[in-house]
Amino acid sequence: MDIKNLEYFVEIVNSKYNMSVASKKLNISQPALSAIIRNFETEENIRLFERYSGRLQNLTPSGEIFYKNALMLIENYKNMLSELRESSVQYKGKVRIGIPPLVLSACFSDIIPAMVLENPDIEFEIVEQGAYELKKLLISKNLDFAVLLQPIDIGPGITHEYLLQKSELTAFMSSDNPLAKSQKICWSQLDDQPLAIFDNTFMIHHHLMTQFHVKGVHPKVRIKSSQWDFLLFSTKKTNLVAILPSSINAMLNVPNVVERPFHEPIPWRVMLHQPQKNLYSRLEKYVLNLILDYFNSKR
Repeated sequence: MDIKNLEYFVEIVNSKYNMSVASKKLNISQPALSAIIRNFETEENIRLFERYSGRLQNLTPSGEIFYKNALMLIENYKNMLSELRESSVQYKGKVRIGIPPLVLSACFSDIIPAMVLENPDIEFEIVEQGAYELKKLLISKNLDFAVLLQPIDIGPGITHEYLLQKSELTAFMSSDNPLAKSQKICWSQLDDQPLAIFDNTFMIHHHLMTQFHVKGVHPKVRIKSSQWDFLLFSTKKTNLVAILPSSINAMLNVPNVVERPFHEPIPWRVMLHQPQKNLYSRLEKYVLNLILDYFNSKR
């Protein structure tokens, strides 16, 4: 019995053994439908139906087992065809990814253009906002993905998170700055020092404020900005100290500006967050794997 005949058998049962009703639903003649069932029973030497005066009344014990298995086979067949059709279709749709400007420049300058060019049928919308705004959009499920820095206060069961990159915050300064003579600096050395740091829309700002409070350090914050390159260049001919992720140095090496790590560094961990839900689309799974594969290859 092929899949089509299995569907005929199931429809007979669902039509409460009324061959006339079943044949109309299946668009097949009643004699032909009866012949299919009788031929199968004869070939397999079994009885699927109890009969009374030539009419179907109920399933036999063998028929009940066969009915349950037929339902599973039909469902598996439909799923197989669905997956086959999906695999033959290009990925299409829109994906919204929230990324803070600093992280976008420092970590995604290669992968975003590559994803866009290699997937012309996918619309990638990059939402550039600070961490707090992205967190709100993520929790309200207005983003498919958000890239945030750890730690960030998101309750359990709200997102899945994946580590993309880890580094630490370091100090950047002019090579003429007295602090440049140290191979590593202590947080206490920043006491009363003029700083150039990110503004309060960035998680880094709040991490630094917490660290200053814990260490009892009172620096002079002279510049707050959302532009990491401006912060870095501001140290070139001044006594300003900029505190930025170490990975910035590899991306933009500024002449006469040196990097000095801290004895007790603040970790800088870039995390990919995806809202938790019961079912993810094929497109969401595809984009997730694209991003994770790229960053895994960089480690």
